Amino acid sequence: MDKMKRNVIIVTAFFFMVLLVSLNHSANAQIIVSPAGSTGINAESSGFYYSLPRNLIKVDFIIEKNKSFKGPYSEYAPKILGIDDVILKDETKFSLVDVIVSAVTEPDPEATYYVEFDEKASKEPKSLIFNLQADGIILSANDTEDKGLQKQVSISKTLVNGNDTKEFQYYAESNLYQKVDTIVRKITIDTTTIRRNILQSSWVDRSPEQKARAAADYIHKIRESRFNLISGYQEVNYGNSIAFMDEKLAKMEDDYVSLFVGKEVKTLMEQSVEYLPTKENTGLQILAKFSETSGITGLESKAESIQIEITQVGNTNSIATENKNIGKAKITNNLYCRIPEYIHVKILYKGSVLAEEKLLISQLGSISTAPISKTRLIFDANTGMVTTVKRD
Repeated sequence: MDKMKRNVIIVTAFFFMVLLVSLNHSANAQIIVSPAGSTGINAESSGFYYSLPRNLIKVDFIIEKNKSFKGPYSEYAPKILGIDDVILKDETKFSLVDVIVSAVTEPDPEATYYVEFDEKASKEPKSLIFNLQADGIILSANDTEDKGLQKQVSISKTLVNGNDTKEFQYYAESNLYQKVDTIVRKITIDTTTIRRNILQSSWVDRSPEQKARAAADYIHKIRESRFNLISGYQEVNYGNSIAFMDEKLAKMEDDYVSLFVGKEVKTLMEQSVEYLPTKENTGLQILAKFSETSGITGLESKAESIQIEITQVGNTNSIATENKNIGKAKITNNLYCRIPEYIHVKILYKGSVLAEEKLLISQLGSISTAPISKTRLIFDANTGMVTTVKRD
């Protein structure tokens, strides 16, 4: 009988200890974190949503746009100037000059969580402060006002362009020229005949060939003036005066010659494409398409493909298996965080590598947890990785 009472006392004490531990754990509970959209979230409870970041690969294409314009006197260039290499039609061509690869950050809709405050946490002597970005990405969770810092990758690009116009200088000149005709009038008085010449002037339209020859005459005059200038025949050099005048004459000569050979205007432009890497679409994928006549085009066009090749380094392989189910369940007194994965990115076009970069991609890594009770946490806003842990 005594033995039976002793066993009952032991069992009762055991259950009492289990209950005490459970109550103590419940009393210390401060927050409950649940995946957004999961069942069991109390919409009327005190709480907020936060997101972990995901990273997109941004590819900036620097493209040269070359517009060729036919000269108004191009058909007379071989005959008048003896030049055969002229632009015969207006056309536009695009060529790739440079490719810049970087990562941009945005909230991950697949990694958004609801933080619910336990009412029993009000008995705790310390309160929690959560710092978020304007887009909901978590920055820190601690007992101070310190905020996590987001590292911004700044790439400075300066595109210097010329005047993208078809306008030809010195083409809008007078279309008329003065024509002088001689009229011979005969006056007969008895047996005497008097011849009287009368000059009659009029203004008529120039033909295209006449305009071309006039422009060619100007070219010869400019070249003669440049020769006289640099030979010292016309001017005395005061400082940089001769260099300045020669530069202006050379510019005028080029403008007149362009009336025959045409002109090219090259400008730089930037087109960007963003790509969202996931665990299902790594490897070699089509990023965009490029045409020499249209530039960057959509994937549905028949232009040449620009490919992106993503290779994971594997720095999270050792924890991927044990963390594969994390992020899908409700947790207490912990926050979800991320361990990002390194990747190698290559941009390829016609078998050539245009750019290569090593980036951190959050969603290709693993989701983990970090304790919040009496702990200060600071997150990297670009990756969701915990960068500072301070235990009180």
